Parts: sequence; C-alpha cells; structure tokens
Amino acid sequence: METNKDNFDSYKEDRKRLSSTQKFTYIISVLPQTILAGIFNLNYVNFFWDNLKLQQTYFVIGQLIYMFVNAFNDFFLGRLSDQTNVKKWGSRRLIYIKWGGPAWALVFFLMWFPWSYTNQIIIFIQFLVSICAFDMFLTLVILVWMALLPELTENLAERNQIQFYNQIFLIIGAFPVLISLSIFETSLQAFQLFTGVMAIISAVLYFIVGSKLHERPELYEHEEIPGLWTSIKETLKSKSFISYTSYKFFNYVNNAMSLPFVFAFIYIVGVDVFTASILFYIIYTIFGWLGYGLYMQLSKKHEMQTLIIRGRIIHIIISIVGFIVVLQPGMELTIWLFMAIQSIVSGYLLFAYPYLMLATDEDEVLYGYRREGMFLGTNAFFIKFSDSIGPIIATSVLLFFGFVRDAPVQSAQAILGIKVLFFIIPTIMNVLGLICISFYPLKGDYLKEIRSKLLELHEQKARAHSISQE
Repeated sequence: METNKDNFDSYKEDRKRLSSTQKFTYIISVLPQTILAGIFNLNYVNFFWDNLKLQQTYFVIGQLIYMFVNAFNDFFLGRLSDQTNVKKWGSRRLIYIKWGGPAWALVFFLMWFPWSYTNQIIIFIQFLVSICAFDMFLTLVILVWMALLPELTENLAERNQIQFYNQIFLIIGAFPVLISLSIFETSLQAFQLFTGVMAIISAVLYFIVGSKLHERPELYEHEEIPGLWTSIKETLKSKSFISYTSYKFFNYVNNAMSLPFVFAFIYIVGVDVFTASILFYIIYTIFGWLGYGLYMQLSKKHEMQTLIIRGRIIHIIISIVGFIVVLQPGMELTIWLFMAIQSIVSGYLLFAYPYLMLATDEDEVLYGYRREGMFLGTNAFFIKFSDSIGPIIATSVLLFFGFVRDAPVQSAQAILGIKVLFFIIPTIMNVLGLICISFYPLKGDYLKEIRSKLLELHEQKARAHSISQE
C-alpha cells in the first residue's frame, strides 16, 4: 500500500522539473516586456523633457502625480489576479497576459504621437496620461507573469535557471531597444513606424503565451484569500518582504536614472549615438549575461545572500574608482571599461526576483495560501516611488550642474554633473540597498525549514485537488 511519504516523495519528484515547452513559453514573455518597457524607459524622458521641452516644474509635478497614482493602484492590480474566479474565466493569471499584453502594446504605440509641440499644458497632460496608462498595463501584465513562476515550480535551482535563460531573450529584446534611440534621433516618423512594428510583435507574443502556458489550479482553487486590509497587514509583517523591497527600491532608483538618461551620457562617452547604442547593448547584455552565468555557478556552493552582499561591495568599490579615473583629463573612454566590469560584477541581480519568491513561499507556509499578486502589488507600490524619484533626482542634478537640454555640446561643469550622475548617485543607492539586504532572514537552517514545509504543504494541496476531481 502506498504511504503518505511515498506520495510526498513522488510529488517532489514530479514537481522538480518543468517541461521544456512550458519553460520556453514562460521565458519568451521576456521579449515583449523588454521591448515595450525598454523602449519606453530609454526614450520617454528624451521625448517629453528633452525634445518637447516640457518645463521642469511640469515634469516634476507629472512625476509626483504618476508616482502616487501608480503606486496606489498596484495594490489593486496585484491583488486582482489573486482573486480572479478560475472557473468563470478559465485561468487565474493568464487571462491578463493574453488580453492585457496586446492592450499594453497599443498604449505604447499611441504615446509617441505628440498632442502639441508648443503648448506646455497639452504636453504636460499627454505626458501624465501616457506614463500613467503605460505603467498601469505594465503592472497588470508583468506582475501576473512574475506571479506565475513560483507557482509553476518550487525548485530553487530551476527558478534561478529560468531567470538565467530569461537573460538570453533579454539580449534579443535589448537590441531593438538600444537602436531605438538612433531611430528616434533620425526622425520621429521613422520612430513611430518602428514602435508600431514592435507593438504588433509584442501583442502577438503575449497572446501566444497567454494561450499556451498552463497554471496549477491545485495550489489555489479552493483557497479564500483574506480581505485587502488584512492581506496588506500580513504582507507588511514579513521581515523578508520589507528587507527585499527596501533593497529593490534602491535598485530601481538606479534603473530610473540610467537607461532614460542615455541621451545625457552620450556627451561623456566619446562616441556618436549609434556607436554608443551598440556599445551599451554589448555591455548591458553580453557582459551582463556573463555576470549572470558567473553567479549562477557560484550559487551552487554559496547562498544567494552571501553572493549579493559580496557582489554589491565590489560593485561599490568599482564605481568609486571609476569616478576618480574619469575625472582625469582624456580618460572619458575608460567609462566603457568600468561599465563592462560593473555589468559582470552586478550579476548578483540574477537573484533579485527569486528572493521575492522565497518571501511568498514563506508567506504560504505561515498562512496557508498563495498570494503572489498581493506581494508583487505591495512591492510595486514602494517601487513606483523610485520610478519617479530617480528621474527627479537625475534631472535636478543635470540642471544644477548647468546641463542645457537638446544642446550640441555641454559645458565642463555640466560634464562633471553627468559624471556625478553616472557614478556617485548610483553608489549612494547601492550602499543603502546593501544595508537593507543584510537584514534578509531567509537563509541557512531557517530557509531549509521553510522549503521543506512548503513542499509538504503543496503535496497536501495536490492530494486534496485530486480527490475533489474524482
């Protein structure tokens, strides 16, 4: 007679690996989200702030409104899929990818058609509507996509492996992103045509993923997720979640001050826009992928937290050294060397999302139900502040040092400001993130205990689901 232990061992073995088809279907979603989010991040500040010359006051007001509107709606968008009626709609998560993805692509395409070239109020309104609508669909689609992975597999190695392979499709998706700046500088009409093609490709891919990927209803079909306020309180009680989210916040401030400001970095990198785009592509994809591979191998012998802390410290040191070097006359081209080294060293970012998955695993063990959407939505609530704070800091630093928008050359003081933005501000954010992640509790014996209890709980849910289907 088969015992409960036999069932449990069989379940663990069955859940150890996803099929190649399911992995590929999940991973291919990286392409449209990289294309849409990447082109947006690279060009939206350039489009509204630099080219349409939206006044700084309007830009800051727009960013602040955007920050609060999109931060607060993330609670509801994140929770939306958690509470979706599977029997009524046929899925809990995938319906939002299948139909929300094409809607997101349409919003992305329409935002690049100026409502006015001269009226600051109209430009401001378009700016605010565009970034809020774009981010709403981004949140809806990407949060659901992220919520799927910890439900698809409990295996830590497989989660990290999928994150690693995600980077291959990120490399493919990053190419149209980085050439988009050159196309934008060529002509707005060419850029609009280009974004139309990218929108169609993205919409089709999302529809395919939403149609072909499979969920695991046994994990949540019979659950009753508690009310919004109770869920928020329980989420905010998690030390793992708070530590992770604080760490991620400072990462996102850096992200918001990097890609959207390539137009400013061009002044100090010593090459033309097209060459810079190619070099950025190589460094942030190829070298970044090498960094992910390095940390993937190191994770076989060392805990993720150890690797994150050590990698972060090295990253900080390289940034400080890089700033000192590029201050010297004629040393600007060494920026590319330091960027390449930083891309490899920052491969610890591979573990960023798997760390949040562990927090949701811990939550399920403690409370008995899965609510990735709630965790992701709450996480996004805080992250969205960084999406606005980053550009506000960056544009303020540029203007403080005398940056002249859409000018052919910049003053020596403005060049210094760009270097400060490139090296010093991110270093400050990295130090703050390092402090936050050092308090993350899911490690050592406690992590092993949570993993063991999680597998046992999933086996129980699978058995109950199987009985209900008989």
